[in-house]
Amino acid sequence: MCLFSLLTAFTCENESLDDNIDTSSNTNNNDLMGSWNLLELEASVSSSISFQGQELSSEVYILSTDVAYVLSFTQSNFSTEGGYSYTADIVANGMEFPGESYTIDNVMGSGAYSTNGNEMTIDGSFFEFSFEDIDFSQLQGEQTLNFQISEDGQMLTFFQDETTTETDVATGSTTTSVISSTSSWSRE
Repeated sequence: MCLFSLLTAFTCENESLDDNIDTSSNTNNNDLMGSWNLLELEASVSSSISFQGQELSSEVYILSTDVAYVLSFTQSNFSTEGGYSYTADIVANGMEFPGESYTIDNVMGSGAYSTNGNEMTIDGSFFEFSFEDIDFSQLQGEQTLNFQISEDGQMLTFFQDETTTETDVATGSTTTSVISSTSSWSRE
C-alpha cells in the first residue's frame, strides 16, 4: 500500500504557487522552451483502501534533498537528465516510518507535450523512480498537470491536486488516493 502511494506521487507533478508567478492563461510553448533546473520537489499522497468493511490507510510525504536534474523543452517535446534524492516519510494505519531516503541517478527520459493555457498534457513522465528492481514503466503515460511561469520567465512551477477513486469489481475493494505535489524549476 505504501509503495503504491509513493509511486503514484511521482507520476503526477503537482506544484505550489509562488508570489511572483504569472497567473494569466496566455502561456505558450515558446515560454517553456529551453532548459530548467529542478530546485525542489514536494508531494503528499494519502491513500485508503476499503475491503469487506475494513479500511487501510497510508500517507506518504516526499521532499527532495539533493538535486542535479534538468528538464528541457523544445516546441513539442521534453527531455530529462540527471539525478535527485528525496526522503519519504510514511504513516500506515497510524504507524510512522520516518525519513526513508531514495536516490535516482542517470535519468534520461523524454516525451511529447502540449499546452492549453496553463494546463500541460504530457506523454511520459518528468520523474523516474525505482524500488527493489521493480519495473514501473506502466506508469509512463499521458498525464495532465498545471503550470505557471514567473513574470520574469525565470521560474517554472508545476502543481497538481488530484483525487482518484478506483473500485476493483473482482474483489469489491475501493481505493481512494489524494495527491498534492509541487515542483519548482529555474531557467538554466
